[in-house]
Amino acid sequence: MERKKSMVWLPAVMIVFLAMLMAGAGVTWESALAEKRETQAEEEPLKDSSDTGGIRVTTSVDKKYYADGDNAVVTVSVTNTNEYDVTDVGVTYKMPTNFTVTSGKQTQEIEKLAAGETKEFQIEAAVSRDKNGDLVMASYFTPPVIALMAAAAVVILAAVFLFIRKKSSGGKGTKPPQAGISMLLVLALLSACLSDAAVPSRAESKEGGVVNEDYLPRVSVHDPSIVKDPETGTYYVFGSHLDFARSKDLIRWEKFTTNITDDYQTLFAEPWEWAEYATPPSAGGLRGRMWAPDVIWNDTMKKWCMYMSIDGDNWCSSICLLTADKIEGPYEYQGIVVYSGMNNAKTPPENLSKTDVYRVLGEGADLSRYKSTSNSCINAIDPNVCYDDKGNLYMTYGSWSAGIYMLKLDTNTGLRDYETKYETQEDVSDAYLGTKIAGGHYNSGEAPYIIRSGKYYYFFVSYAGFAAKGGYQMRIYRSENISGPYVDQAGNTPICQRSEDMKGSTKGVKIFGSYQMPGIEKVQVSQGHNSAFTDDDGRMYLVYHTRFQSEAGTVELHQVRVHQMFVNEDGWLVAAPYEYSGEMLPDTAYQQDDVVGEYDFIFHEPTKYYNVVGGKQLGIVGSQEVTTKEVELQKEMVVGHRTTSLRCTVTYSHQGAEKVILKKDGTVAGDYTGTWKFTNGCHAEMKLNGVTYKGVFLKQQDESIDRKMRMTFSLLGDNVTVWGVK
Repeated sequence: MERKKSMVWLPAVMIVFLAMLMAGAGVTWESALAEKRETQAEEEPLKDSSDTGGIRVTTSVDKKYYADGDNAVVTVSVTNTNEYDVTDVGVTYKMPTNFTVTSGKQTQEIEKLAAGETKEFQIEAAVSRDKNGDLVMASYFTPPVIALMAAAAVVILAAVFLFIRKKSSGGKGTKPPQAGISMLLVLALLSACLSDAAVPSRAESKEGGVVNEDYLPRVSVHDPSIVKDPETGTYYVFGSHLDFARSKDLIRWEKFTTNITDDYQTLFAEPWEWAEYATPPSAGGLRGRMWAPDVIWNDTMKKWCMYMSIDGDNWCSSICLLTADKIEGPYEYQGIVVYSGMNNAKTPPENLSKTDVYRVLGEGADLSRYKSTSNSCINAIDPNVCYDDKGNLYMTYGSWSAGIYMLKLDTNTGLRDYETKYETQEDVSDAYLGTKIAGGHYNSGEAPYIIRSGKYYYFFVSYAGFAAKGGYQMRIYRSENISGPYVDQAGNTPICQRSEDMKGSTKGVKIFGSYQMPGIEKVQVSQGHNSAFTDDDGRMYLVYHTRFQSEAGTVELHQVRVHQMFVNEDGWLVAAPYEYSGEMLPDTAYQQDDVVGEYDFIFHEPTKYYNVVGGKQLGIVGSQEVTTKEVELQKEMVVGHRTTSLRCTVTYSHQGAEKVILKKDGTVAGDYTGTWKFTNGCHAEMKLNGVTYKGVFLKQQDESIDRKMRMTFSLLGDNVTVWGVK
């Protein structure tokens, strides 16, 4: 009877202990999960579920649990994950009522948070128990405590079991049956399993591979003029002050030198003799006066021809010719094509006999008109030489003051064609200077460049000053004749009739300006003095030098950039938004799903140009009014076995790009509304706010470190270029 009773209560005892173990295991497991969740909360950014706007805010504390009287260290880091800067960032800590601040400020201000930048703040506080907080039972049962409880339970059960068996056998020390041993093994195994469950293993977290930017060797070449050697397939840019570079792919560049680098004083002795009369020695000498060469292959001469301007003060300049059998030289001096600065007070009259002025105008010709900087006194710099569709060779040249002119050249010599005569007619032509193409009345305008595609000749000109905040920019006009007249999409002529502020003018198609958009590391400013060419495969390229934005707008560093260009269905040029990285239009049209979606919309407002006024950078297109956003987050902590919450609010401002949304039904929504459609393969037409824009869709790599692929569009309408970046 006694043994039966013991056998009755033994299972009950075991069930109770097993229940306790399972309960402990459950609490332990919940504790482990809670610990894991809290660890993740410390390691992972806490984001507002609705809109973080590219602001990542991470909060962390120095402990998982706090006891009454502990000191807490709270850290908040704010990261700008956008590809643009944000300003006026405010960080406000909302501390729990049981936290008394002992160090740090609960409100922090960040004037500017650059793209990719992180700022970190700390605050220390004395903590006390929050009696109103929820009780956290799991905090009582730490993994070591539960493991000990499980082990103790097993020992107690085993002792009870052996005691009963001994008593039931009359205390004779009989061996426990195999079932009893099995029970002990099961209990030990269960204990071990529960102990393992109390501290679940966590695989070590590892981040993915680091994304490295493909290294792109950059070069600084001022006023780059592009040409390709068909024998080697190498591209060359020739620039001012003997800066020359070459590339195999228009992406990676390297500098090189020619014999001109060392022999320039001998080679340019004749043109320098003309320039130095007006140029004081302190001006840097000849090396600093060699401007904007242009190189072309003359098929009649079977020579590479380099046209170099030797600049002098008071418009005493000239453009001379050098030739070579190989594009990298050696070059030989051939003579001067054209002079400027005649009848200048600093030029001795007897020196005019050393020029070709009287050969062209006749002995004793009246040179008084060349005193007028508005009408006839030009600066003979910035040559560009090209063929027309009949094989005739022309040189366009000039800068500011009286404007930009064109002369016909002799294809046999590469020098001036003296058989071609010009009439002197204000704002039309000049007997010595040639045909007037643009400018005059002392307006800005330099770096002329002409390229032919189809039935049109496209004339590029750079307006304003080439300093970082000088408003430098590229404009385009076109004509069916190489000598003009040239007009923009609105019918405006580049020839000026009066004094104008060209940097804010609506004349000319501004192919693009200083812009801010996703996928560029730094805002480019003062882009200009470009060249352009059509490659063997028909692709067109725009090559220019750019400067970069700075707080004061005074950083004058510059680099070469290349963008692909396209002719839209109206015969106007548009440029790809990102620099060239090997992209091509597909053989067949993009699919609708490739194109639909939201785009940052860049409106290249012709009247805006980069400047810095009162510490504020202005004229960076693609931005709108300053907007303010707010991010709120909350972090749970345990103090004295009770939960408490830390709250943080982050506000910030930024100038965000305007948005357009291309929908599958062919409509456009967002800041501009209208319709869109494919017109011919990858060509696009959009009617936005009543204006029709035409251009292309193009998938490109952006210019970020990650080199993300983005769908873009580039369009022209109503004399204004617009871009979209998806």
